[in-house]
Amino acid sequence: MKPQRFIAKLADKEFFNEKFSKYVFEMEEPHRIDFESGQYVSITVDETGDRRSYSVCSNPDTHHSFELLIDHSPQGKGTTFLQNLKFGDEIDVMGPLGRFVLAPDKGEDEIVFIATGSGIAPFRSMILYLLQDLGEKRPVTLYWGLRHEENLFWQNDFQDLVDEYENFKFHPVLSRGSEEWPLCKGRVTDCLAVHDLPAKGCYYLCGNAKMIEDVNTLLLSKGVVAEDVHFEKFY
Repeated sequence: MKPQRFIAKLADKEFFNEKFSKYVFEMEEPHRIDFESGQYVSITVDETGDRRSYSVCSNPDTHHSFELLIDHSPQGKGTTFLQNLKFGDEIDVMGPLGRFVLAPDKGEDEIVFIATGSGIAPFRSMILYLLQDLGEKRPVTLYWGLRHEENLFWQNDFQDLVDEYENFKFHPVLSRGSEEWPLCKGRVTDCLAVHDLPAKGCYYLCGNAKMIEDVNTLLLSKGVVAEDVHFEKFY
């Protein structure tokens, strides 16, 4: 899909917690957007034409709008621009961009997504598309690392997918979870170490560079071939 410039307006904003929010933009000109799960858009954030990029987190079967997950904690130029938008304000967008998309089915035994923080954004789009549109029958597993319980969001949405699709599994991981936290604690690699990881799997990694390096090393040590590990470094 060839990138293009378009105008969109802020239609909705969902505040998850002090760290994360979701922004919904309606297409204005043109009125349709076509993208692949995993791609991103580039937004003009000041009068000089400076731009910031954000992965689309919505299902690509919706063409009249797109959703972005925003991590406010850096408080950079991009997040400040978005926070100051009012409903109905228009933004200048370029997209879709990026090649971090679903790989062709090569008959892998399982599809595994491993994210930290806002790296969940492209995976939400991919998982929704795989399950709801493609009717994927292979096991699909998501590991998602955050720091604290108060950083959690979308956990109910992913649990609903677990309940609806018997081939989908969800493992939230907290690096600084409380004593009451009943699920995986520590880094994502700690959680992966106690789960079976198929050597013949298709793996997608998104998050900080250290996590990607550590998980990639772990996967290769378990016999996963490098061509089956796809990653995107957010920071």
